[in-house]
Amino acid sequence: MNKRRIFSRADWLCGLGAFLVSLAVYGYTAAPNVTLLDSGEFLVAAGHFGVPHPTGYPLWTFTSWLFQLLPLGNMAWEVAVWSGVCTAGAVGIAAMMSNNILRWMGFFGEAGQRWANIVISGSFALTLAFSFSVWSQAVIAEVYGLHALMTAIFLLLLYRWVHGPQRDSLMIGAFFVLALSFGNHHLTLVLSPLPFLLILLLRRRAFWDWLLAAMVTALLVYLGFAILSGDVLVLKTAIRLAYCVAIGGAFLLWKRRLRIRVKLIAFLPFAVIAGLLSYVYMPLASSTNPPMNWSYTREAQGFFYSINRSQYQGPLTEQSIKTLGRFMGTYPGEQTKPKAGEVERSKREVLVEWAGFFWLQLNRSFTPFSIIFYFCSILAALRLSLNRRTWIYLLHIAFVLAAFLQPILDGAKIDADGWWLQMPYHTYTNLIFSLLCVMGGGYLLDALTRRRTKLIWITALLPIMPAYGFLVNFSEASQRNHWFGWMFGHDMLKDLPKGSIVIGGSDPGRFVPTYMIFGESPQPAALKRDPGFDRRDLYIITQNALGESNYMKYLRDHYTTARPKPKNAFEKWLGRENTYPQETIALPSPEECKVITEDAKKTASKEEQADYSFEMGAILKWIWEKNKDRHDFFIEESFSIPWTYDYAIPHGLVYQLSKTKLDRIPPEAVARDFAFWKDYKAKLLNDPSYASDYDAQRSFSKLRQTIGNIYKYRKMKDEAIRAYFEALELWPENIEVIAVLTRLLWDKGDFDTSIALFQKALEKDYNNLPLWRLAIMAEERKKTEGEIRGLKDTLAQQPRNREIVDKLIELYSRVGESEKAEAVVNKGTNDLADDPAMLRIAVTYYGVNSKWQDALAPAERLIRIEPTNAQNFLLLARVYYSLNKKKEFYDTARKAIEIGGVSMREQILNDDFFKSWRNEPEFQSLAQPGGNLSPGGGVPPSSGTQPATSSTEGQEHMMLRSP
Repeated sequence: MNKRRIFSRADWLCGLGAFLVSLAVYGYTAAPNVTLLDSGEFLVAAGHFGVPHPTGYPLWTFTSWLFQLLPLGNMAWEVAVWSGVCTAGAVGIAAMMSNNILRWMGFFGEAGQRWANIVISGSFALTLAFSFSVWSQAVIAEVYGLHALMTAIFLLLLYRWVHGPQRDSLMIGAFFVLALSFGNHHLTLVLSPLPFLLILLLRRRAFWDWLLAAMVTALLVYLGFAILSGDVLVLKTAIRLAYCVAIGGAFLLWKRRLRIRVKLIAFLPFAVIAGLLSYVYMPLASSTNPPMNWSYTREAQGFFYSINRSQYQGPLTEQSIKTLGRFMGTYPGEQTKPKAGEVERSKREVLVEWAGFFWLQLNRSFTPFSIIFYFCSILAALRLSLNRRTWIYLLHIAFVLAAFLQPILDGAKIDADGWWLQMPYHTYTNLIFSLLCVMGGGYLLDALTRRRTKLIWITALLPIMPAYGFLVNFSEASQRNHWFGWMFGHDMLKDLPKGSIVIGGSDPGRFVPTYMIFGESPQPAALKRDPGFDRRDLYIITQNALGESNYMKYLRDHYTTARPKPKNAFEKWLGRENTYPQETIALPSPEECKVITEDAKKTASKEEQADYSFEMGAILKWIWEKNKDRHDFFIEESFSIPWTYDYAIPHGLVYQLSKTKLDRIPPEAVARDFAFWKDYKAKLLNDPSYASDYDAQRSFSKLRQTIGNIYKYRKMKDEAIRAYFEALELWPENIEVIAVLTRLLWDKGDFDTSIALFQKALEKDYNNLPLWRLAIMAEERKKTEGEIRGLKDTLAQQPRNREIVDKLIELYSRVGESEKAEAVVNKGTNDLADDPAMLRIAVTYYGVNSKWQDALAPAERLIRIEPTNAQNFLLLARVYYSLNKKKEFYDTARKAIEIGGVSMREQILNDDFFKSWRNEPEFQSLAQPGGNLSPGGGVPPSSGTQPATSSTEGQEHMMLRSP
């Protein structure tokens, strides 16, 4: 076996140098405290031996917890430094590998030219270090620095195996690291085909042994996953997979005459399962009742819920059925469809959009020369030996999988929000890209040097690349002196009354206060920016998770009489006795949450029930009613909670709930609100770091937007407009604010200002398609103002003119003024209550806008006016179907068939609108002939009534989309 060392002293020194330089930069630019988005959650999990959001990230959480035990400084800064250490480690490994790869490839072989290898390797390693995706994640509390490090170790083991393909221990080690890194992030899955590619190309005779070992391993892991899931389809898929593996193994045994590598088949599952053991941390940590205890993983159901989440579209169970299930014959077909109003993009469309956009992002971080070097690596592969070619093939495939396959599966978008969502994932993509650039750059520069020796000095110019990346990315990647996360939490909580209950909605709104209460407050005074800050008396609740069973369990463990006492010395050492306020509050159990929501539905309309936040709002109201006498409530919302607006009083960054319903917001509270935001806005905008901190802009703008929403709800239009403009000063691309503010400006006849707002937003977020649609709509609204005004004047004089009503509805709908369109529909329905065509217009309008409860009255009135029109009954059947009124639907459908005949029966049976009920026996009974059906449809000739099936006027408003 080949056990010789392949890394020279120069390789190690190159790696060490890159590690130290990048670590110094990361340490200098590390966030001084909590940042926004997920940072607060991760910090509380790392500082308190807890469990963050699915997938739990056990490897990152445990290693971060260990690192923050070192007495280096504030806990938030320590965890940010840990991200820097991990990322710098990945950069160092990349530099070490790069220097070795260049020598292995035979570039710059003469003694006097070997310095070029170090320059190329160091330059690209530091370019990697200062690329935006990598640098931005190396200075905050996030999981992607560790992901880059684990990917680098994985590639290092594969690279070492390429030098000695007989060493199975290296390949088994690579599988172990792959499984271990899965405990940090599921992105690892995308790289799983790489080991098999190497084995197939470099050790073909052993491929089937490795494949069988991998199949046995996958079977054991998937079988355990299936059992834990309890999902029948997943279990069936696992069982069929077991049959396939057994048959394949038997065939291989027969083919090899019982000569297979039993040790390999035994060791590989052991290595992979050992790598997955990091997940044991989650139930252990959860059992200690930590302040961050997402998914309640101490229970099997909660544990599975956490690990089942996938980075891609849908949970792992769903993804496994869509992929493996297709081969096992258990895939039931597509069960989901796009949400109303959404346009489903094909994978090809996503690829075309993303590919062009991502190359531009690489160009920005790595310079155009890197793109040239990347493509030169393809040429290099054509002139090298098999094992060297194979290594280049491997990296190219890895790059395509990471840079394009993962985003396509994730449905990546290229607007600002889409990029900021995808950007952190590409730390490992940039790592792979830099290795390819090293080989392409080495190949190109070596070829030039062979033609003319003096051209080697071009290599000396390469350090310009990392210098360029440093200068271009510094302002957005660096978090030095960025105190915005700390300000967000500190300024929100500092003056709240003792024992207040804080409801957080957005990611920063729930996670940053959580950190300030559980993470910042217990810190020694010497390590805190505000030595006197200690708000451990506050209660923090997440709006978006209210009613979710696992969340309610862990919330009750924190704040109710169900709180468990520390069971052992370790839990006491963790400080669980003093983590939460001593006074308990009333919180519903998961069972009570179901009763609360069912009771709320009894008095709520269908539209209210369809709202995403309906159940959360109902449970929050229960909590408020049970605790308001002893505790003040303050809300930072994600989704609006309409009932709270009747009690809302602006309070700094959030709003307070009054004990009783308010007729109006007190004028002194309004004055205080605007005075506060005038000063606070100036403080933010005068901070030179604010303009480059995208998360800060989004977060603080959202806070001001919420208060604007309250003013709008109260019909305080001037105050709402003023607040919305302040929100846009904080973040000009806030599309939600622009959309709402635009309509308020239109009411004042100000169309030019709204158009200017869209133009300013598009300067920063040019790829935002919804923003473009709204901008075009604003232009259209300005053009139609004269026509709309003329139609309104005509309608005032001719209230029963249906053509004017219809045209006005169409114009308002076209420009997105749904409230005004609905007002015209309501007035038209009242003024033209006996006009069948008007009623059809109303039913269609409500149906298209999914307001089926509102569509019911005009639809029922329509069949009373025209009882012999089959299409009217079909229209009413659609309404009943959408309202889930089965008895009424089937009675109406039969009546439509009775009147409309065979053609109507075929129309109902084949209509995709009714797809979800099509397999029900009662629906299928509609296909059975009965009565005297007119073959051509319509009504019997003797009725003397012309059915709407042949009337253009009757048909034009009958095409409704499926709900």
